[in-house]
Amino acid sequence: MPKSGGDLGPRRKEGKDLILLKGKEDTRAQGLLAALGGKKALLVLTHTNPDPDGMASGFALGWLVEKTLGIPATLAYQGDIFRAENKAMVKVLELPLVPMEKVDAERFDGLALVDTQPGFGHTVLPEGSFPDVVVDHHVSPGGMDALDLPFVDIRPEVGATSSILTEYFHELDVEIPVRVASALYYGIRTDTADLSRNVSELDKKAHLDLYPLVDREALRAVTNPTVTTSYFQALRKALTTARIYGSVIICSLRRTDNPEMVAEVADLFLRLEGISWVVCGGFYNGVYYLSVRAAERKGKDAWLLLKDVLKGEGTFGGHGSVAGGRISTVDDSDRGLRRLENRLKRSFLEVLGERGSTPRKLG
Repeated sequence: MPKSGGDLGPRRKEGKDLILLKGKEDTRAQGLLAALGGKKALLVLTHTNPDPDGMASGFALGWLVEKTLGIPATLAYQGDIFRAENKAMVKVLELPLVPMEKVDAERFDGLALVDTQPGFGHTVLPEGSFPDVVVDHHVSPGGMDALDLPFVDIRPEVGATSSILTEYFHELDVEIPVRVASALYYGIRTDTADLSRNVSELDKKAHLDLYPLVDREALRAVTNPTVTTSYFQALRKALTTARIYGSVIICSLRRTDNPEMVAEVADLFLRLEGISWVVCGGFYNGVYYLSVRAAERKGKDAWLLLKDVLKGEGTFGGHGSVAGGRISTVDDSDRGLRRLENRLKRSFLEVLGERGSTPRKLG
């Protein structure tokens, strides 16, 4: 696996973007290929428990590298794929995902990260390795701009990493295959909530360019999968535990067998009339998961909210109106989890100015 790279050459920052190019490539896509030139095998990773944007952008990057450079690429993942739509995406679009435990990391001399970055708590790299390529749209953890990596393209103002990968295809004038286009299109749809949140001009253009290329029947199957009874049981638990404090709704799934439901429930509650902020949490496999959603951006985005609330505890990421965090709990007893949730609730309400609000049930 690659170690930390050599001289980066000129650095270029544009607005909130973090773009580090090696050499004098005219486009970012050319900088990407220059960073991987000469590699024999590429490992592509995204964050643990991958979502559609991570899987789509990883699939697209691997395909693009194989097509243009002839370098075989393997898309691997850590954790599990929980949400029914995500499982359907892998099956219907035949995404070539491989569990990381089945991958021999030593046989790869190239490493790419998509939809995540080094330093994020939900991202695990092979021991002793550093990525050659990082492509992402989340706010960077501290010190990211000091890492000596061959190619970094991080654009927090963009709604989906899939939009950035779509741009790479256009910059290189490479035709986008139907399966790749369908995956990228769905990645953009999910991360921007059908272009309703955190949307940039690049997202709009990518969405428009991809639409004529997608397999609509395949996407229909992806967006309408069957679900188990546990899905509705989790919804019932969320509806029962949810409390409204002014314009903030806070709910807990308590212990859950599907951490993706934390984010799914947060998205659902954001539709509630009069709600500005949603906070949802749940405990799974030694980790307490948090999802935050904002109805509108009024001076504080979701990432900054989590930063103010957690104060160095756990890890978190996101941007704009969407953010998520993870806390590795020490006391996972029922009493310990209640104390954690009560402490987090007080902190959220304090930061959001609803500390004295009287809680109301949904029903």
